[in-house]
Amino acid sequence: RPRSAAAGRARGRGRAHGGQGRLHPQPGFLLSTPDYLTPDAPQMASSFDADKENILCPQSPEKSVARSKRYKRDSSPKGRTTDLLEADSQEITPVRFSLSQDDPEEEKMAQPSSQKRGSYVPHSARVLRSQVTPPPCIKNPYNMDPRIDDNVFCVRKCKSSGSSPSIGADGLSRYRTDFHEIEQIGCGNFSVVFKVLRRIEGCLYAVKRSIKQLHNDMDRRQALKEVHTLVALGNHENIVGYFTSWFETEKLFIQMELCDRSLSVNGDKPLEFGDALELLYQICKGLDFIHGRGVAHLDVKPDNIYVRNGIYKLGDFGCATLIDRSLAIEEGDSRYMPPEMLNEKHEHLDKVDIFSLGAAVYELIRGTPLPVSGHQFASLREGKISLLPGHPMQFQSLIKSMMDPDPVRRPSAKEILGHPIFEKLRNASAKK
Repeated sequence: RPRSAAAGRARGRGRAHGGQGRLHPQPGFLLSTPDYLTPDAPQMASSFDADKENILCPQSPEKSVARSKRYKRDSSPKGRTTDLLEADSQEITPVRFSLSQDDPEEEKMAQPSSQKRGSYVPHSARVLRSQVTPPPCIKNPYNMDPRIDDNVFCVRKCKSSGSSPSIGADGLSRYRTDFHEIEQIGCGNFSVVFKVLRRIEGCLYAVKRSIKQLHNDMDRRQALKEVHTLVALGNHENIVGYFTSWFETEKLFIQMELCDRSLSVNGDKPLEFGDALELLYQICKGLDFIHGRGVAHLDVKPDNIYVRNGIYKLGDFGCATLIDRSLAIEEGDSRYMPPEMLNEKHEHLDKVDIFSLGAAVYELIRGTPLPVSGHQFASLREGKISLLPGHPMQFQSLIKSMMDPDPVRRPSAKEILGHPIFEKLRNASAKK
């Protein structure tokens, strides 16, 4: 239907004053129009691009990112009703709003998407970044440990030798937050050990992480055997120190004392007599300590004997159990196991550790690995031990007695410490 210019102006005035677009007939005019008409757009020459015409309505018009405050105030929700009635019969000309100079934030938001966004980071992203990014390492001025590389204190986000920071159930990794991972220093069948720097202290530790994910309660209880044993034993000079432990990503993390090396690093180099005597004396002190508390280690071997500042320490209590056999018994490395363990006779579990220590010292002195099976494997469990050239017979007799096939005839750790061969070491220890 033809529309008069006067009707168009009337509709414009009605829209501008918040009306609903209804025409009121005036004297002298006879209009043949419907009750409701879609009002024309307001006359805002400075705010619209008037050169664009006859552009089809898009099927899914994009929501305007920014709107001027003046437009928000002038636009009445009541006027949208008539827009919907004639949306199908009229062509809509897209308009572009100009922003006032007093809205700098809206002006930034209205920049074309084709332009490269600046350095703006949403708040949610900043929160997530603060959770994933570990804090800086703090240097301890009182710690003069030469093993610490000063470069770890110069960067905020330290590089790790493993995978990217992991997120736990609470959205934050305790391991990545508290520790800077330096390198991997050990790996076994059940766990891997890392040399780490605790960020807030600036001191070095060892963190043992289980390889297998512990999905059920039985797996977690089995993994916690070492933790429970170390906590119950307490501190001792010849036991690797324990600090704390936690579960993360269904794996167990144990923070331990960092030692210089384990005796497995010796390789084929035979152990000197003086070092072997010191090793035997100190590890026997550790065994006497744990046996006195009713605990058997059951996995004494060179891989689980560590050295720190010349002090030998017994570690890895994953196979430890109670001597009274009230807990499950899990034997360690078969190369160091006595014959009764291979025959599943568990009456003297403390003497199992004595045999294993004698076999470990025997292996370190000879400089060759013990056999896994075969004739020599059987001969050692029958008490047939080869002579050790260059070592006193008194020392060799002690090793032979420790590896006696009969556990009853083996000396206890306390009896070994009282052997005459350790008199000088006892006197030196008493002076300390």
